[in-house]
Amino acid sequence: MITLTNEFTTVTVEKVRTGQGERLRITSPRTGYSIDLDPLELEALTWQTPETFSRLLATPFGPDEEGVEGRPLSDLILFGGEDA
Repeated sequence: MITLTNEFTTVTVEKVRTGQGERLRITSPRTGYSIDLDPLELEALTWQTPETFSRLLATPFGPDEEGVEGRPLSDLILFGGEDA
């Protein structure tokens, strides 16, 4: 496990084995959010522009509306954003 910290947040990153193969688990201990990304999802991160990440950071602590479910990062990246 690797822990990365800056003045804004802390995340942990670890490789995990699942029934569908290896994944990279990224966890935010402060918010309790966690995601397991497969190799294709990780590769998809390299295709993104800085604007994509700016949109993701519009609500840096996760969904801020009542009753709104969080969506997988892969939905936002691979399927074109919030309207997909």
